[in-house]
Amino acid sequence: MTFIENPECLVDKDEFPACETGFFTWDIVANLLYGDGAVAEMFGLDFAETASGLPLEAYVARIHPEDQPAAAKIIHDTILTQEPEQQSYRVRRANGSFHQVMAFGRCFRDKNGIPSLYGGIVFPLPEEAPVATPLLDHCLAAYDIALREGNRAVADHILEALIDMDRKNTGCTRSN
Repeated sequence: MTFIENPECLVDKDEFPACETGFFTWDIVANLLYGDGAVAEMFGLDFAETASGLPLEAYVARIHPEDQPAAAKIIHDTILTQEPEQQSYRVRRANGSFHQVMAFGRCFRDKNGIPSLYGGIVFPLPEEAPVATPLLDHCLAAYDIALREGNRAVADHILEALIDMDRKNTGCTRSN
């Protein structure tokens, strides 16, 4: 459960904080991507429809046209290789403006080896900070190496550090 220590993060009592990390699961076979309220907020989608599942194309349509080809290729490659992915791209909010997000995901196969589920997280990157920094690049590289080497504990710590960097950059502080 998320605890908001800084109430200024809340735009309105019915909205999620701008720094909220969103969780999603894509049922590849049914082509329905389920997301929580934070995902809906970031992608400018209806909260109820997002929770009930929307086709992947509904999300891809919200990615900036210049970023769509690279994002689609990374998702495709992740499905083929089963390697975890991390990427950043711009998405359109409900008001039409674009903002940068960071996504981490992984494809899972059923017992017959068929790609079935794709799960992950997405969180907004601060508007004022550059998207790529040496620290961010090195942390992401270390995260990938830890996952490739099967060291899930180290990967989890790096991911927590990345989320902590996001909290500090957006001004939100929360305890999980």
